[in-house]
Amino acid sequence: MGRVKIAKKSTFIDMTAMSDVTVLLLTFFMLTSTFLAKEPTQVITPASVSEEKVQETNFVQILVSPDAKRDAQGRVTEGKVWLTMNNDTSNKWSNEKMKIALLDKVAEIYNESHKNQLSFTPQQKMAFSKLGSFGVPLAQMGEFLNLASQPEGTTKMDKWLQGQDTDPNHVTGIPVHWNQDESKPDEFQMWMKAMRQTENENLAGAIKDGSGVALKADQNTSFDIVHMVMDNLQTIRMNKFTLLTSLKAGGE
Repeated sequence: MGRVKIAKKSTFIDMTAMSDVTVLLLTFFMLTSTFLAKEPTQVITPASVSEEKVQETNFVQILVSPDAKRDAQGRVTEGKVWLTMNNDTSNKWSNEKMKIALLDKVAEIYNESHKNQLSFTPQQKMAFSKLGSFGVPLAQMGEFLNLASQPEGTTKMDKWLQGQDTDPNHVTGIPVHWNQDESKPDEFQMWMKAMRQTENENLAGAIKDGSGVALKADQNTSFDIVHMVMDNLQTIRMNKFTLLTSLKAGGE
């Protein structure tokens, strides 16, 4: 008796459910991920064993440039920094609202000691409120913010901040130098004073207890530069702040 041949059938696996799960997972990670903010200069932070995380809202980040001016003896005389201000996600203390108030406050502080008075238009204030990191001399801030209304304005502003602008007169970085006279603050100290006087009580409280100010510098940045920035903060009685580091790998 001959064998009964069983008809061969192709194997079919329904992938619909797996596709749905994949899309749901992708959507979840996209909505919950925190994207890295674009910064004017890239730094590799030093490693440490500290696992304490910087808060995501109500903090100020000070980004320190590894470059500095030095005198004939090689001593650091001047550096530059960029700032990032993060407020609440609430409407009351939104980033846009608080940054506009910050720009008004720093202009007020600047005008107390300069004959050339600063003032900003509503368009310039709106452009400032959209910035992530910022840092140009205050005398050039108006010209910098005017770029936002030009074609490819964002690209031009990024190039200015990154020091890649073709105009040699466009300076990047907030000037900071050795200064222990609180009555005559440099521009970095003016910005930090304005930050401290924010109406956002949550940010003001974080700055006061030190959790709201984070200092970020490259692992190869000279300590003299970092010391100068810290000395500036201490001169205006901001004695508590944190240093940003990367987590040291196990076994190191």
